[in-house]
Amino acid sequence: MKLLRSSYKQKGSILVTILVTSLFLTMLLLGVMILADANLKRARGRILQLQAQYSAESGADVAIAKLNDSSNPLADTYTGSPTETQVLNAKQYRSTFKTTVVSGSNPKEKVITSTGYVYAPKTATNPTNKRTIRVIAQRSSGTTASSVLSRTIIDVASSVKSISARDIYVNDYLNLQKNSNTIVADSITVVGKDASAQKCSIVGPGVLQKPTSFHDPAQTKAKLSLGFNNCINPPGNYTNSNFDVLANDTSLRPIQSLRIPWNQYMDDSYQPSVSGCSDWTTGGSTRQIPRIGNEKKTHYPDNGSNITATCGTNGDIDLGTNTTFVLRDNIHLRANLCAASACNPIFNNPDAASMKFVFVEGTINFDSLRTTASSGPIVFVTYGADPASKIKSCPHGGSLYLGKSNIETRAPAAYLLATYGLCLDQTKFAIDAPALGGIGGKSVFISTNSGNPWSLRLDPNFPLSEIPIDLSWRQSSYQRL
Repeated sequence: MKLLRSSYKQKGSILVTILVTSLFLTMLLLGVMILADANLKRARGRILQLQAQYSAESGADVAIAKLNDSSNPLADTYTGSPTETQVLNAKQYRSTFKTTVVSGSNPKEKVITSTGYVYAPKTATNPTNKRTIRVIAQRSSGTTASSVLSRTIIDVASSVKSISARDIYVNDYLNLQKNSNTIVADSITVVGKDASAQKCSIVGPGVLQKPTSFHDPAQTKAKLSLGFNNCINPPGNYTNSNFDVLANDTSLRPIQSLRIPWNQYMDDSYQPSVSGCSDWTTGGSTRQIPRIGNEKKTHYPDNGSNITATCGTNGDIDLGTNTTFVLRDNIHLRANLCAASACNPIFNNPDAASMKFVFVEGTINFDSLRTTASSGPIVFVTYGADPASKIKSCPHGGSLYLGKSNIETRAPAAYLLATYGLCLDQTKFAIDAPALGGIGGKSVFISTNSGNPWSLRLDPNFPLSEIPIDLSWRQSSYQRL
């Protein structure tokens, strides 16, 4: 009897133990499941928050790309994306961004604020995750100008006898149309090629010639750096006593942009002119720009963008013939120069130690150009597109045009830089002195009077290093808000 009771007690203890153990294991399993679910939700939340951050960073990247859009003349005025732009549309969520772009502490700085949003599920109307960042972008210059510069082609017409330059840089190719064309330069860099089967960086029957003296006294040979073949022989692709030739060089990089925005050199201390554009159109044979007493008031007429009809005559300023314009500061001009009738002006920068920039929102149409003997360096920058009126004489565009006149072009202190096409059409160049400081454009076409060929000499001492090209915006700081 006692033995039976003892057996019952043992069986009861085992059942209790099993019950307690099962309860413990159940609670343990439940705890693990709850913890796993919490970790899963936490991990998902972190992923979605990280996606919001990635979206914000995408917005900042897009803003910098917009600021660097060389095809958009108003790229520097980009203010961001006020409405949400979609980045990702996945099965379970979607992400977007919004950005604002404002000026920083100086004209070379932009402050980009970008917010990334995530909607989970993707049909949600309110974001479940959000992240905001602030990026400071600084404008920097990749390199500086050359004596002759082109983003596409440099085309030398048969009427040109010779071109003398310190250096030449072209993205596509250099075309010398006739065997009488002679190019004399310390260095020539050509990144691309023409469309022929030979893949020529330099093409045509013209002649390459070593300078009698170099800008750098240590240099003894003219240097040719070519992305493809040199099809002018000699020297072809071979180094000789006159040329160092590096052909088929895949390391060469094209020029991305020639555009210099006026706010690169004109900060908020510059003000609109007090008299519209009349500084240019009234006065005697010598006109001060700006007039004495109006220092730094050189936005004509204001600091907006594009041509305004209130400047000159319906947005066109006639500079006439033999009028001298004394450029006393950097200038921003919202007009075409001489569009209706070509002009023959004279310019003077009275400060030989300080380069002056003339930023022209429109086009320039000169028949000749002169700078005074004592003038400091001047750079004319045009933003206007190629006018239809120049198509016949300028096969590659002529937004900055220098044409034919009995008055010779003698402007060694002037550099002509066009965002679009630059065209020298039957131009009479000075014989005994450099005709220009330098030229550059999206495309460059050079011709002279076919009945009396002239040579174009570019001043080897013009301060090219003070003209920035390939200006670009780059991130300089990052802050998560």
